[in-house]
Amino acid sequence: MKLLIPILLILIVGCSSQTSESETFDLPGLEFEHTMEISESEDLLLGSITNLLVDSDGDMILVDGTQRYVYAVSSNGDFIQQIGGRGSGPGEYEFPGPMALSGDNKLHLFDFSSRTMITYAKENGRWDYHSDFAANFNEYGFFSLFFPVANDEYFVVTNAMQIDSEGGTVVRKIDNSGNVVQDSVYTYPQNERFTVMQDGMPRMSMTIPNIHRQGRFNVDYEGNQYFGWTDSLTIFRQKPGESNFNPVVNITVNNLPFTDAARDTLLSRYETILSDNNQARIELISSFPDTKPVYSDYKIDDEGRIWVQMFNEEEDTEWFVFSDEGEPLHQLSLPDRNRLSTVRHGNIYTIENTEEGLPIVNIYSIAS
Repeated sequence: MKLLIPILLILIVGCSSQTSESETFDLPGLEFEHTMEISESEDLLLGSITNLLVDSDGDMILVDGTQRYVYAVSSNGDFIQQIGGRGSGPGEYEFPGPMALSGDNKLHLFDFSSRTMITYAKENGRWDYHSDFAANFNEYGFFSLFFPVANDEYFVVTNAMQIDSEGGTVVRKIDNSGNVVQDSVYTYPQNERFTVMQDGMPRMSMTIPNIHRQGRFNVDYEGNQYFGWTDSLTIFRQKPGESNFNPVVNITVNNLPFTDAARDTLLSRYETILSDNNQARIELISSFPDTKPVYSDYKIDDEGRIWVQMFNEEEDTEWFVFSDEGEPLHQLSLPDRNRLSTVRHGNIYTIENTEEGLPIVNIYSIAS
C-alpha cells in the first residue's frame, strides 16, 4: 500500500535554508525479494530471537533471549557455532543483553548478570573470546544502550533510575576499562511515560511509542551520531570531529490522529496490567493524545541511508528510506509479523514470530 503524506521540505545548506512549497509526495515503493528463511534446526534450537546483527562478512549473530544463548549463522543459513556460553568464566554470560558490532569486526555483548562487557573477535570464520571488563553502568543511571566506536571506546546511554526523577538521559563515552572518557557527550530529557500507580506507589512505568514523545539516539557504522524526537520528522547528525548536531532529515509531516482503534488496541495489549487496577485504566485513557508521534524508530544502514518507521492511518507502520543527505527515496511495508532488525549488504533482515510462535529470520534482497 502506498501512503500519501503532505510534507514540507526544508533544505539545509551551511547556515542558510530554503523552504519549498508544501506538496504531496508519493514515494516509489522499494522493490525487494524474499531470498532466505532461517528457522530452528537440529543444531539451532531457538526459543526466541531477541536480537539480530549482521557482520561485515554477511554472517548473522542471533540472541535467544528465552534460552539465553548467542549463536552465529552463516550468510547462507548454515549453523556456525554457539558464541560463548552460560557461566561465569571468560567469555561466558548468564543474561545476554544489548550487543553491537564495531568497525574492526569485533562483537561486544553486555551481560546483565555480571555487569560485564564481553568482546569476541572473529578469526577464520569463528568467534572467540577476546577480552572483558566490569561495566557497572548503573552508577550513572539505568543502562539501556551502548555503541562501540573507534579506539576501543563506547557511547553508553543511561536514564534516570527513579520513575519520578527529573533527571534526563545521558550519553557518555567510556574506554575499554569502563572509565569515563567524556561525560555528558549528549543529554536530553526523559521520554514521556505513563506510570501505573497501585496503593499510592509506582508499580511500573511505560513509555509507549504510538502515544509518547521519545528521544532516539543512534550511531552508524562510520561513528556518526544521530538524534531525533519521534513527534517530528527531524533527525540530527554529528559527524566525527564536528562539534554540533545538524539536521540531516528535516521534513514537516502532519501528525496522524490517535483513533478509537488505536485506543482499543492499547487497552487490549495492557489488559493484564490494567485488569485489577481500574484507576490506572482511567488514568491511561485520560492520557491518550489527540495525535500520534510521527515515527516509532529509525535505523541507519551500511550505506548511510536512514530508515524511518513511520505511523500510518491503518494503525500500523511503514518504513520510509532517506539518503545519507536526507532526500526521500522509497517507502515499503513489510509482511505481517516481520520486525525489521537491520539492513546491510543490500539485504533487509527481519525477525518474525509465526502464528505457531516459532521464531524465524527472513532475508529480503533489495532490488538494485
